[in-house]
Amino acid sequence: MLAASAVVGVRAQQSAGPAALRAEWPRTWKVEGIEILQVQKNIYMLAGAGGNVTIQVGDEGVAMVDSGSPGMAEKILAAVGQVTRKPVRFLINTNADPDHVAGNGPIVTASGGTRGPTADAAPAGAGGRPQNVGVLTIAHENAFNRLTAGIKGLPPITGDALPESTFFTPQKDFYSNGEGVQLFFQPKAHSDGDVMVFFRGSDVVSTGDVFRTDGYPVIDSAQGGSIQGELDALNSILDITIPERNQMGGTRVVPGHGHICNEADIVEYRDMVTIIRDRVRDLMKKGMTLQQVKAARPTLEYDGLYGRRKEWTGDMFIEAIYKDLSARK
Repeated sequence: MLAASAVVGVRAQQSAGPAALRAEWPRTWKVEGIEILQVQKNIYMLAGAGGNVTIQVGDEGVAMVDSGSPGMAEKILAAVGQVTRKPVRFLINTNADPDHVAGNGPIVTASGGTRGPTADAAPAGAGGRPQNVGVLTIAHENAFNRLTAGIKGLPPITGDALPESTFFTPQKDFYSNGEGVQLFFQPKAHSDGDVMVFFRGSDVVSTGDVFRTDGYPVIDSAQGGSIQGELDALNSILDITIPERNQMGGTRVVPGHGHICNEADIVEYRDMVTIIRDRVRDLMKKGMTLQQVKAARPTLEYDGLYGRRKEWTGDMFIEAIYKDLSARK
């Protein structure tokens, strides 16, 4: 009788186990084709709008990182509306690529326009704190300059679409929803205007395109990108991230494209980029031409994971490294 009871108890635990695990998984849902994933605490990732969009929500409003591809702003706002009814108050652009900035204008307009120079003088709200009306859009000065000049796939932008606040120092910070937010400039990585955003209280890093899980890093030499800057940026992420246990958990990382990660994922990616860079450099030292280096397949074992994007193949990554190293030589 006792044995039978034990078997029933084990079966009950086995059937309850998966349900109990599922109950603790981050909530995920879709709105207008945009997938909403809770990253950690009050930080969410919106996927499917071009580059990943990160939002921090709270009583003061929404702090948003990037604004998606052309035509996606309305869907992004619909997705945000499923998480909070508060308006967007901060918008940070991590670079000047169309799939990260094209929604700036519509999102700022729908959220009350830019803040303007008298925002801090607005009437005080609950607790005597100023109620900032409108959106403060922030970007690195290099990204701002490229947006005003126009880049491939996006004509010069004006008005509400342009970042209102720019910086050229290594770091900028502000406070949003009771949490310190730090912006770190990553020189000459994917481009010359990359910014990484660290939500300190939530322990979440939004990296922009210096890190992505869906392919090799795009080294945009036309926008000032470089392989060494890319590696420096990946190491900067590792300086911030802290694993919880067994190199897992802890700080969460939202890439420019792809799935939510932790420190171990960054280490793998950084090591992959380093290995390929070193292989290309060694082949160049032997006097090989670009075509000979490509034929040697220095990305061979990684192409199955990172070489599936037609827009940026393993050969394109090799070529970017080769040209960058040649120019420096």
